[in-house]
Amino acid sequence: MKIFVLLFIFMNFAFSSNQNVALMNDIKSVIQKEEFISLAINKYILQNAKIPKKDDNTLDWDELMTSDYLGINFNRYNPMTKQNISVVFDSNNSAFIKGVFEAENKYKSEYNYLYNFYINKIFRVNTIPPKNNTKTELLKGSLVLYNSIQNEIVKVINKNTNKIFLPTQTCEVGNYYYELKNEKLIYKYCKTTTSSIEVYQESPIYLDNLDDLKYIKVEIGEKAYVKDGISWYEYYYEGNGFWIPLGTGRTTGQVNDEISIEDRILSYIPDAKDLVLRRDGGCMLANGDIFCWGNNSYKKAGIENYGQLDKTIKPDYVNTPVMLKVQIEDSIQNSKKWYNNPYRVKFEKMAMNSTNVCGISPIFNYFDNGQKKFGGDLYCNGQITQLYYENVPTSVSETSILGKNKFFGWGKSDKTDDAPKLIKISEDGGPVEKDSLKEELTITRDEIYLTQIVMVEDTIAVLSDDGKIYTIGRNYNGALGVGDSDKFIIQSTPQEVKSNGVSFKKIFALRDIATFGAIDSNNYFYIWGERPNGTVYYEPTIVSNSLKFNPDGIFTNSKDFLLKGVDNNFYRTKNSIDLVSVPQIPNTAISASIYDSGITQLYVYANENMVLEGSSRYLSCKTTTGSNCNNTDNAIFETGLNELNAITNRFNGKDYANFANVSIYQLDTVKTEKFDDFENGVSTWELKTYSDTQFKNLKKTETPSILTATESSADTVNSRITERVNPTKIIAGQIRNSKYYGVQLGYQALEKTFSFGSQYANDEVELEFDFYEIDTWDMERFQVLLNDQLISEDGFIHDCHDQFTETNDTGIYTLSLGKHYKDDKRVCNDQNSSLYNLAYSRFDDEKYIYKLKGKLDSSGNLKVVFRVRNLTSGEYGWTSYSYGQTIDDESWAIDNVRVKVKETSKTFVCAMTGIGSLSQMYCWGNVGRSIPILSTSLYDVGKISTINKLFISPKSDKTSQMAFDNFNDSGNLFLKYPTYIGGFDYPFYFK
Repeated sequence: MKIFVLLFIFMNFAFSSNQNVALMNDIKSVIQKEEFISLAINKYILQNAKIPKKDDNTLDWDELMTSDYLGINFNRYNPMTKQNISVVFDSNNSAFIKGVFEAENKYKSEYNYLYNFYINKIFRVNTIPPKNNTKTELLKGSLVLYNSIQNEIVKVINKNTNKIFLPTQTCEVGNYYYELKNEKLIYKYCKTTTSSIEVYQESPIYLDNLDDLKYIKVEIGEKAYVKDGISWYEYYYEGNGFWIPLGTGRTTGQVNDEISIEDRILSYIPDAKDLVLRRDGGCMLANGDIFCWGNNSYKKAGIENYGQLDKTIKPDYVNTPVMLKVQIEDSIQNSKKWYNNPYRVKFEKMAMNSTNVCGISPIFNYFDNGQKKFGGDLYCNGQITQLYYENVPTSVSETSILGKNKFFGWGKSDKTDDAPKLIKISEDGGPVEKDSLKEELTITRDEIYLTQIVMVEDTIAVLSDDGKIYTIGRNYNGALGVGDSDKFIIQSTPQEVKSNGVSFKKIFALRDIATFGAIDSNNYFYIWGERPNGTVYYEPTIVSNSLKFNPDGIFTNSKDFLLKGVDNNFYRTKNSIDLVSVPQIPNTAISASIYDSGITQLYVYANENMVLEGSSRYLSCKTTTGSNCNNTDNAIFETGLNELNAITNRFNGKDYANFANVSIYQLDTVKTEKFDDFENGVSTWELKTYSDTQFKNLKKTETPSILTATESSADTVNSRITERVNPTKIIAGQIRNSKYYGVQLGYQALEKTFSFGSQYANDEVELEFDFYEIDTWDMERFQVLLNDQLISEDGFIHDCHDQFTETNDTGIYTLSLGKHYKDDKRVCNDQNSSLYNLAYSRFDDEKYIYKLKGKLDSSGNLKVVFRVRNLTSGEYGWTSYSYGQTIDDESWAIDNVRVKVKETSKTFVCAMTGIGSLSQMYCWGNVGRSIPILSTSLYDVGKISTINKLFISPKSDKTSQMAFDNFNDSGNLFLKYPTYIGGFDYPFYFK
């Protein structure tokens, strides 16, 4: 009997244990199903912007039992309740899954151990269990945990004020709604069935319709820039849906006629977005203002003086964009020096080079009791003078303030386009010029309204609204385009290029050589200036008589133009004036760029889907030397580029990636330089004497003599050489082999070897120096040799020569020497004048600024030789004028010799992503100071000695490291990966 009882007890215990295990497995299964259901409900709400429930507030299983959510074979059976799982929604659309029982009378106290397991949070991720194991809480069931976006959707649904639409659905016109896109709820106003306006935005806001502004809200005080008619205006947000115009913009709801045209003009904001990246710096044009950074030579980057915290630091380089000041034409504002006033001059176009930054103001042409027209003016800062620009004090030749050019500003003060008028030649800027009767010369002038500007080193080109191109500056390599081969022409008064009657509608400039381009009214393309193979075109020259080009498909590059033909194919300039197709770039590309690395053509382009493609060198990670990166850096580069190349943006029913514009840049920076102004002697120079006129048989080497130049009023021949030139110390040469010291004609040469070290072997160099032609030269030839190669040979003729004329007679006249300084050329025809022989400074003494290119040798040396040779039989001027004279008469001088070693082998890429106000700029490669380091956030404050040097750098710190080690290349900023450039969020055109 005892045995039977024990056996019975054991059997009951075994049965009980098996039952408990089964129930525990059941409760685990229920929890697992609840997790699946929660995930499905969340996914459904996110994809459909609605709750998956039926009218009785229970879960609509038909919606979830699909392959997108739970699957068609999902087992709804609940082993705890012995029926299908029940899911109900409360009044707030919170979902509860009744997992253990559906009525209180189904509660079983013996299941407490199961209930305790059921309410344990540790086994859940997507659901929230009941608070405790009481009947009331257990009856509620588990709560479906909504993610943040699902919570927002449910709140909008509960509020029942605004509907939610998907991007594929049509909104209800005239109503506010939410658009569910990319896992975000965006509050919008439905303007039409095909267009809507996002309500909550980040400033600055850009709109092309003022009436849309009333639907937009931002932080109080934030700004918006709005186009109203043909003009742009600035607004700030007051709150409660109200926008207040700054200046004269109308409020929303007003009609256009309630504001005067003059007030509209004052608050006009141009839409142009230009970006110029050049040697050691750049500028951008955004919202009508010009911002610059980098090399602050001539104060062109906008900084006038010194650092505010440390006034010993010169602002030679600016490390963050600075808004340029513009001359103030209003007398009241000018007295306050209020340069950022709301009515400041705005700009439509902008360009820069190493000496100037210039902008073109908008043209205003309208009817107001008569036809009115003004604007289209040229403003420049940097190296400008009072003679040609307004707002420049007499003592200032360098200024950070953009001043108006007098020539292009002439005649516009009455705001009418008047008929041509006869004026004195100095009225529109420039020197006074008189005839033989001492009457000032006159010229017929018409008003000129400018639309575009481009610049190369030393030369400016502008385009007027009537299709004429004007140039200012120096004629190095024919850049002035006036049909003259004299490389020394300095044209301060603008002159029209030699156009042969062609009318142009757009102009362009290459970045690293002095080449201009222009497209005419018939879409033919022209170039002038320097070509990569050394050919020079002295006037606009057509590249093809058969091919026409898209004016909006001209892409500027380092040394050649890339052009999109009207046939949609891409072509490029090459060699002299060759035009070749570029089949690597498809005709559907929206932006493209090329670069020649030796004989290899590299390229990048954004295709029709806004995907960046091209040469692998620019689409893969490279080190500072151009070699491949390691695996880690490769992965980072690829991840960044792939993210930008992902086709994730939808516009007008089509999907796109991100790239809208792209360009390849050559890093054109000065790595090191040496300068000689002879203030500390000439011991490093050699005077070499030869026994023959071929400079082959060296006879003697000695140290040259040095002259101290002083301006004197002495009326003697011997004083001439030292009072004719303005430097303090020079090396002077003579034109004859005679007893006088100097560099003898045909027998002697000045020579110096500049040694930079083998680390600069074969690098490109730029040689600059001042050459003084003194008195009456007769075509003797001045030669410059670099590493024994003849680089330049020029002959000169004095202005009063009785027989010859020659192109190289356009130097800078030197000093004003009292009574010896003549007002005009009439002395050339007045040989009986007692002052004729002393009229040397005005017309016989001229300074020429040379800029020559060469290369260091394999040891990093540059041998520079200056010499003058005599004429030979058959040359122009032979026989009558082939003899020389002494140093106190016909002579020459050298000063300010500067040799710059250039970095021209490294490149970088910049690209604009996004469209319109969504634009962002990314760059990668060896950017140097072309990109402001503060805009990259890659500066290492531990490597910057003072706070001031974070924003400005003296010249001595040019190559000092500022970036983190991984982004540093010998003091230059190196962007190893596609890097976002902060503050450049505009749809820029790369100039």
